[in-house]
Amino acid sequence: MIKELMALGLTEIESKCYLFLNDNPNQTGYEVSKHIGVSRSNVYASLSALTHKGICRVQEGKSTTYSAVPIEDVLDRLKQEFKHSASILKRELQKKQKVNFGFYSSQGTDAVMAIIKTNISKAQSQIIADLWPEDLAMILPLLEEAQDRGVTVYLSTFESVSTTLKNLIVDEDTRKEGEHSNFSILCDGQKVVVGSLDHRLQASAIETHHPAIVQLVQSAFDHDVIMAQLMHKHRDVLESDYPDGLQELVTQYLQKNR
Repeated sequence: MIKELMALGLTEIESKCYLFLNDNPNQTGYEVSKHIGVSRSNVYASLSALTHKGICRVQEGKSTTYSAVPIEDVLDRLKQEFKHSASILKRELQKKQKVNFGFYSSQGTDAVMAIIKTNISKAQSQIIADLWPEDLAMILPLLEEAQDRGVTVYLSTFESVSTTLKNLIVDEDTRKEGEHSNFSILCDGQKVVVGSLDHRLQASAIETHHPAIVQLVQSAFDHDVIMAQLMHKHRDVLESDYPDGLQELVTQYLQKNR
């Protein structure tokens, strides 16, 4: 049993003292020293340590005597102390841990479409997709299937499209000549796939949970919703003030603030 007590944090002499006192309560340090065969100085040091740890009780009188605290009480207290220390350690270490959000890339049309299909199929509540018209033929059926199984799907694109999707946002076409197509798909507000299927490039995509990327995609969608609503309510005024399109606002701002 000495080995088991030492595993709980007691020294060998402390373990011997405890076992003797457990069988023989109310013993003086001299009696403990005599029966376990250890010098009195070492025994008194061990008894003092056991008392400090709450594993032995001391009774002052004509002579000072020691008794062992019942092992059940000792184990209960050690369990509580362990849980308390473990809780503090876990909390403090978690404060220092940095969450690592990986970026996983795929190249090639088949690999990119496989990533898109996997993420759309795993979405449970919501999908936000921003697609160029060129990519609709490959991705739109996947979004419609997701809606059919109960996922709320929002699609933002540049042109009207025939679809069963309930939430279609047709944004102003701000594409510049020669610009490459791109897409972004946000699933359940947590995971993003962004990339390009443009035939002039090697198809590629990045998949990540990184909150900064998630926020960027969400903000872009919010912007599309706001602009669509403004155009719906104030189209005549906006088209009159900006006949070349709302992108003119950006051009004017940049020219003014060079």
